[in-house]
Amino acid sequence: MNLLLKFQKYLEDNNGPVSVRGYLSDVRIFITWFEKAKGYELTEERLKKEPHILNKAVIDSFVKKLHAEKKALNTINRHISSLRVFGHFLVDREIAPVNPAQKVEIKRLPLPAPRGLSDDERYKLENMFRKPWERLTNKTERVRELILAPKLIVRDRAIFIMLLYTGLRVSELTALDVQDIEIKKRSGKALVRMGKGGQPREVGLPRQVREALQEWLDLRQELSIKDSALFVDLKMKHTRLSPRTIQNMLSEAAERSGVAVTPHVLRHTYAYMLRRNGVQPEVRARLMGHSIEMAMRYGSPKEEELNKAVDSLDSETSF
Repeated sequence: MNLLLKFQKYLEDNNGPVSVRGYLSDVRIFITWFEKAKGYELTEERLKKEPHILNKAVIDSFVKKLHAEKKALNTINRHISSLRVFGHFLVDREIAPVNPAQKVEIKRLPLPAPRGLSDDERYKLENMFRKPWERLTNKTERVRELILAPKLIVRDRAIFIMLLYTGLRVSELTALDVQDIEIKKRSGKALVRMGKGGQPREVGLPRQVREALQEWLDLRQELSIKDSALFVDLKMKHTRLSPRTIQNMLSEAAERSGVAVTPHVLRHTYAYMLRRNGVQPEVRARLMGHSIEMAMRYGSPKEEELNKAVDSLDSETSF
């Protein structure tokens, strides 16, 4: 089997599809460069016989080539990280004795302060999602759009409030099914089946989310929507919404309100509100679905700490 195909299978056992595509793309670029520079194919058989052909010096040369091409430092660091994963694969499968990229230096940039919404921006957006928008594309669709507008705002408000008050990634939100949601009078939760790195987690739902979601779920029932997806398209055949559709909706909200907002900005705002309410870093890491390694570095918060963190958002004003 081709070395890249084996690497792909190795990745798919431990990573989500987006990560798999990213790692494969970076390693494919390296292998193409390697084979052109060396004049021979990089195969499992050759590596087992001549492990010295792939070493730190070779990868350093590849990194110098990226610098010569004036690639961004973040891009170069991503390539090095991908090659480290590739090296782990080679060692794990006993194709190479050591990871050739393990000691290649990754130069860190200072992290910018996360962009989150101010209270005024948050209130402005929440208020905007209370009223239907006039989403008129052309004259032939005018009547249909006017009829749909009150329904669309119920769905889109639930999406906006859920992104803001749960910190879900947009891909996690669009993957939710109705059965993944549990709403009770004083509590609620959403089951994220495939978080970053393929890790599942439960996310608590504060009051604002439960109320917005319940309104949407009631409308779903009224419209007899059969699709299992939590959020569906109301214009066509009730198919699952894509991350792109939600990003476009928020772009329109940004244009109408004058408030720059994206799913990632809402995620940062959630983290900021948790921190402002005194939620400890290790609890924030768990709630936001950080890597297991990061969560373990922070410690392992107990269930009551997670519940208390979610409940703290009940005091936030929601128009």
